[in-house]
Amino acid sequence: MTHRGLLRILLPAIVAAWLLPACGPPAAARKTEADARMRMGVTYLEQGNVPMAMTELLRASELDPGNAEIEMMLGLSYRARGDQKKAEEHLRAAIGKKPDYAEAHNNLGIVLADRKAWDEAIREFQIAAADVRYQTPERAVYNAAEAYRSKGDAAKAEEQYRRAIRFNERFAPAYLGLASLLGQAGRWDEAETVLLRCVKALPDYPEGWMELGRAYAAMKRPAEASKAFQTVLAVSQDPEIRKQAAGYLRVLGPEGR
Repeated sequence: MTHRGLLRILLPAIVAAWLLPACGPPAAARKTEADARMRMGVTYLEQGNVPMAMTELLRASELDPGNAEIEMMLGLSYRARGDQKKAEEHLRAAIGKKPDYAEAHNNLGIVLADRKAWDEAIREFQIAAADVRYQTPERAVYNAAEAYRSKGDAAKAEEQYRRAIRFNERFAPAYLGLASLLGQAGRWDEAETVLLRCVKALPDYPEGWMELGRAYAAMKRPAEASKAFQTVLAVSQDPEIRKQAAGYLRVLGPEGR
């Protein structure tokens, strides 16, 4: 059963905007331009154009040095560039400017996990998840589960995966992480239950059906495995996923009919 690892950092939902002319007091005009440049920087970062993203974000930071969101986006840009030290510096600076910034705490946790500082990372994920204003706490809880798993604490990892699902029953990564953890421990009946919950909540989610098929194959239940892999073919148009499912069906052969 596959194991996906920490969720990748997600950029905040920022709508792209054009640069606006300076039309108010100098300070207000600078903030307006900084906001527009930050939005363009985020767009460049989403497109994978890190140099242009950093150009816009550094200029935005010069225009509005107290802006925690710009600071966080600079942290994400440095991480995308591979400079973990600078990424951590900017994320900590963002939190310094806005201590209750849940997204920055979650992203700092990911950077800390990158260097295997598991306990520090878990603390940041917990701070993010505890903020009642954070709209996606399941992500921080899932990341905490992954960190616990990486440091070898399977019991805490299981607890956090289950908590992430309680936060959001349609949060697919938590189902897959939990099922993988249970499968590695030989708890296949429990893994099956988790994956059945996953495909019930997300019937068109091919990865859920794929993992269910793998679980059934591990449990020596070829007919049910075959049915799960056939469902992958029915719900997915992704060539790679379809290729994997077809490969499993060939291996199962007549036993899976």
